[in-house]
Amino acid sequence: MDYRERFEIKDYRNERMLGGRIGLMHVGVIVLLVFFSLNFWYLQVVRGDIYARLAENNRLRRVVLPPTRGVIRDRAGRVVASTRPSLNLVLTRESRGDVDIQLRRLAPILGVPYVELKERHNRMRGRPLFEPMVLKVDVSMDILARVESRREKFPSVEVRQIARRSYPEGDVVSHPLGYVGEVSFAQLTSGGEGPGLASGDIVGKAGVEKGKDDLLRGERGLEFVSVNNLGRRIGEGRIDRLAVSGGDLGVTVDLDLQRTLMEAFGDEVGGAVFMDPRTGEILAMGSTPSYDPNDFADGISREVWQSIQSDPRRPMHNRAIASFYAPGSTFKVLVAIAGLESGAISPSERVFCNGSTRIYGSTRLCWKRGGHGWVDLRLALAHSCNVYFYKAGQKMGIEAIHKYGAMFNLGKPRGLDIPGEAGGILPSDAWKRKARGERWYPGDTISVAIGQGLLAVTPLQMATMMAGVGTKGSLPYPRLTTDGAREPSELQISQRTFDLIQEALADVVTEGTARRAQVEGYTVAGKTGTAQVYKMSAGIDADKMDKATRDHAWFAGYAPADNPRIAFAVVVEHGGHGGTTAAPIARKVLKEFFVKEKTGSGSYATASR
Repeated sequence: MDYRERFEIKDYRNERMLGGRIGLMHVGVIVLLVFFSLNFWYLQVVRGDIYARLAENNRLRRVVLPPTRGVIRDRAGRVVASTRPSLNLVLTRESRGDVDIQLRRLAPILGVPYVELKERHNRMRGRPLFEPMVLKVDVSMDILARVESRREKFPSVEVRQIARRSYPEGDVVSHPLGYVGEVSFAQLTSGGEGPGLASGDIVGKAGVEKGKDDLLRGERGLEFVSVNNLGRRIGEGRIDRLAVSGGDLGVTVDLDLQRTLMEAFGDEVGGAVFMDPRTGEILAMGSTPSYDPNDFADGISREVWQSIQSDPRRPMHNRAIASFYAPGSTFKVLVAIAGLESGAISPSERVFCNGSTRIYGSTRLCWKRGGHGWVDLRLALAHSCNVYFYKAGQKMGIEAIHKYGAMFNLGKPRGLDIPGEAGGILPSDAWKRKARGERWYPGDTISVAIGQGLLAVTPLQMATMMAGVGTKGSLPYPRLTTDGAREPSELQISQRTFDLIQEALADVVTEGTARRAQVEGYTVAGKTGTAQVYKMSAGIDADKMDKATRDHAWFAGYAPADNPRIAFAVVVEHGGHGGTTAAPIARKVLKEFFVKEKTGSGSYATASR
């Protein structure tokens, strides 16, 4: 076989091999086409609805619609808390874009450290992705312009319009109303307050705002909106659930009396409660110093927060309901009731006061160095004679005092409709053994008999006690809101005892230690008190002591004496004498009350049990 024949044979074989390979390629192509066709058919027909929904979800964004918080009005219908339009800057966590880079870019614009923003973002883990992270509340137009001008750098950032809380009266009503703020991480993760709350929600933090938060807050809505590849909203959204506005609420506070009370305190530190003794409606509640709740509604600045926290006078502490003090001589009213009802003392029994007495081997002083001379119960209350009540306490013992103190609900919360009400201490032998592991000594009773020693009450408790005395046995449940009225409890105390006490309390103001509480045309009944802060030696003039070491000053009572329509308690920390500092504060509020009542501008006559 020559060379040409061998070449032709090889060429034929190569053609056959090439043809076979081409055939295999054709088969492979056909198989691939069939595979892809089947796969496309499976994706588009079998699972088409699923992927259509996924694509729709990538195009749609869930937006939480915040509710409008309810309006709060005073007893005359005047707005004391409402809402106003506000813009929030939020980070939508389900959108595209590198969140970490965006937070770093936002930090200098917002004036917030990147570390703080990152921490807040980390805390959102575990929450639904559609819940946005709030970057800045009530954002300024300057910040908004800086963000919008670099929109491509912030694909996950949006501006949401919400209603921001506003308090027209500022610090005048801060303690009764409280304030609102963004829900905390602790609230979101707690079992009690967390359910139903989402990041960015505005909730009550104190006062009525917190106590009635469920009513005022409302319910969030939900909207689905279309977004482009930058995460910017396009077109109209679809409402899935409308937001439900919070309910409006009325408070029992009279704004005019509240203003008068806060002005009357001036620079003094203290707390006070004025209430309708027939219903328990609180007409004014003051605690000084105060704070402006608007600072919190707008997102409190670090500087303002540090200023509040560093103030040793504790502006955010509601002294009217949360601070308890020794009641001083105001407690002599309770001791007198206990003595009369237990039979330990009688109205006509007289005691001689020469300025001191010796009991259980110890010399006990009266506040009046020269003494009061011969005094009966009425004179002892009117002029606040310590010697008389030392001996009364010695006769009746602590258990009688405790029994009648408990009747007036002293030493424990009465059930006010806002959080923060303190209990205090109404001591007894059983209490001391449990709390201190010691038995009760007779000398302890002597201190309690003049409102000192192991005894602590709040201004709210003393105002409630005076309401019970003024109504001759009808002890109200104090409240700050117009709903939830409760029938008062009836005290098992004789009318004769109340008659005697009321006569003496009227004498306190007309001729005794509270002359500065007199209001022309009306008879005020009450009792002054001085709660010892530091033990003084005999002969020391309290007025010459440093302010911080002076005693706390009390004045508690009701008016008019013959038909009480307002009961009260005022305490001034380190105010010295109740008659000189606390009584004038009460007088100013009482005067305003009677002016409004006389002119018909107050809404007190309609109050009923």
